[in-house]
Amino acid sequence: MAQNTPRISAFAMRSLKKQVHEDTPCKKVSFFQKQVHEDTPPIRLKSEKQVYVDTPLIKLQSESARSIFSENEEPSLKRRINTEEILSDGKTSEVVVVQKRGRKKKQATVTSAEKENMLNEPEFDVMKVGSDGNHFTAKEPEVLIPKKRKDTNKEPEVIVLKKRGRKRKINDTIPEPDVVVPKKRGRKKKIKDTIKEPEVLVPKKRGRKKKMQEDTIEVLHEESKFCELEFTVKKIEEYFNESIDISPAVLSSSKKQRITCGNEAAEEVFQWLLSPVNPKTFFEEKFEKLPLLVQRSNRNYYKGLFSTKEFDEIMKENDLNYDVQIDVLAYVDGERRPIQNDMKVFPPFVWNAYLEGNSIRMRNPQTYHKALGNLCSLLQEYFSSYVGANMYLTPAGTQGFPPHYDDIDAFILQIEGKKLWKLYKPRDESEVLSRLSSADMTEDEIGEPCMEVELEAGDMLYFPRGFIHQAKAAPGVHSLHLTISANQLNTYGDFLQAGLSHALEQAMQNDVEFRKSLPKDYIDFVGCTYANNKSVERTVFKRKVEALAEKALKYFSVDYAADAHAMDFIHASLPPFFNGKEKACSIHGRGTRFVNGQVIAAADLTLHTKIRLIRKRAFRLVMDEKNIRLFYTLANNKNYKEGEPLFVDVDLDVVPAINALFKSHPNFVKIIDLPHENSETKMEFAKQLYENGFLMTENPLS
Repeated sequence: MAQNTPRISAFAMRSLKKQVHEDTPCKKVSFFQKQVHEDTPPIRLKSEKQVYVDTPLIKLQSESARSIFSENEEPSLKRRINTEEILSDGKTSEVVVVQKRGRKKKQATVTSAEKENMLNEPEFDVMKVGSDGNHFTAKEPEVLIPKKRKDTNKEPEVIVLKKRGRKRKINDTIPEPDVVVPKKRGRKKKIKDTIKEPEVLVPKKRGRKKKMQEDTIEVLHEESKFCELEFTVKKIEEYFNESIDISPAVLSSSKKQRITCGNEAAEEVFQWLLSPVNPKTFFEEKFEKLPLLVQRSNRNYYKGLFSTKEFDEIMKENDLNYDVQIDVLAYVDGERRPIQNDMKVFPPFVWNAYLEGNSIRMRNPQTYHKALGNLCSLLQEYFSSYVGANMYLTPAGTQGFPPHYDDIDAFILQIEGKKLWKLYKPRDESEVLSRLSSADMTEDEIGEPCMEVELEAGDMLYFPRGFIHQAKAAPGVHSLHLTISANQLNTYGDFLQAGLSHALEQAMQNDVEFRKSLPKDYIDFVGCTYANNKSVERTVFKRKVEALAEKALKYFSVDYAADAHAMDFIHASLPPFFNGKEKACSIHGRGTRFVNGQVIAAADLTLHTKIRLIRKRAFRLVMDEKNIRLFYTLANNKNYKEGEPLFVDVDLDVVPAINALFKSHPNFVKIIDLPHENSETKMEFAKQLYENGFLMTENPLS
């Protein structure tokens, strides 16, 4: 075609198709019912003292981060900071707990039998942070802790929270979890401790300043290494479009601590979820290895994500069904006792069952709750894996589910009340990182717990798939928690599975040896009946099959497997959540619109307009000998894999331009710099992508 001829059809945007043709380049994903994990209950008591400090709400940093939470007022709030002992059975050693400045110290005593129970070290991390993650300064505590009979000359490592700009180091003497004690400014004091205890972080009050500055906090990990995190204290304003107290959301501003995903909002939300643990430490030391416990004194940390009141409203306003969205059940005398009901969910029936001691599970509440849906949408881009949620509402002193393990990585967010958790290690190698959830188990089958803990509102507990668990609401108070799930069927095995069948198809198509008939009598010498036979026919047949299997692997394509597995993720994904800037720079907020009785046309692109894909992981380019298709999640259904994958067909000559947008993300590129020889084609290509919501501009168009 001549240079000056327009190419209007160069990028064939055939209206958003909802059906994949038989010649689709990647293997059609089979629909499977997503297994629902069951979170169940556990036990650890703790003594508690309180310190009240005035702390302002905290603000979060970037522009993209200010897009999921609505603005809150910023009065100085009086919040409770718990300096709780993390000891078994709620029995404490003689530890003086710091209270508000000017008040007297109190001591709790312990019996000799109780001291013995304190010597067991749990194999998990405990992080404690004060309200809003702020530091406070109080009178120096005296810590009186019973000594071990042996090795009493060794000191544990003591982590002291320090003010920014000061350098204080305390030598590391033994690799044990540690007790962190606030330090009065200007003094140095070591506290000896020979008892192995989980690590506790106690924040430091910074004085009466209206505006918070950047703080530096040191966190001790299992290997007794220091990891310095620089926290920028700000407030997330819009992330969940809800009024939410996220003041403790201290997020690491250091780039080296981030695990990037091309979406700054997703990175910051995951940091907020784990705070004060940074993601780099989490993935290096805990992910798929050990549980991680984060305890906070701010009981409103996760409040805006969900509530019992909102659950009641969802039941009233939506048509829900039992065994689909809602389960009502109890765990009594070692047995699961579900309530069967074929009718639609009727709120009075659910609440009557709750009063009788039954737990309520809601599957996929993110479908009906905007804030939770936005959270899952961002986290799925972070993990490149479908991220779902379940809600569990449990009456005081009851348990809803028997012991079991799940096929997902679980992040337990305690929203209301308290719940006692027990975790157990996988019993054998086959249960480590299990791909399938287990059947119900009995107490005799699971052994002794490796972790017992009481979660309170604002706390977070992570454990890998395959860890057996059970949970019970604490006496006298109900429990509401969310389980955020990730990495279901997202393993190397699933990746290979997506590519091996295609490899065999290619082998059969290209090699006649794969198309030859089997011996007519093969059923007489292979199979479990003949497994121990050593006949010549069996030996020859076995060698032939093994040689073909090895040959088929030569047709295995890593790139095809990646596209097939990624397309399954695209199909399962929630529609993306767009923050304020993304809306202002795309048709999702600035397209042609009706305002004050008039239709306002969107501004036009120019060759010098800078563009990028609005979300890199919301798209996947897939191609074979016949078709080139760009799959997307923008119009996905909120129900898991409801409907066919969505795509647009693409012309071959604009594939380099699409690849350039993928590779340059998150940077913006000028339309004129896209790889194509024809400027008119570039403009038509960019305009069609922009009008379909696939692109955003660097700045709002005017």
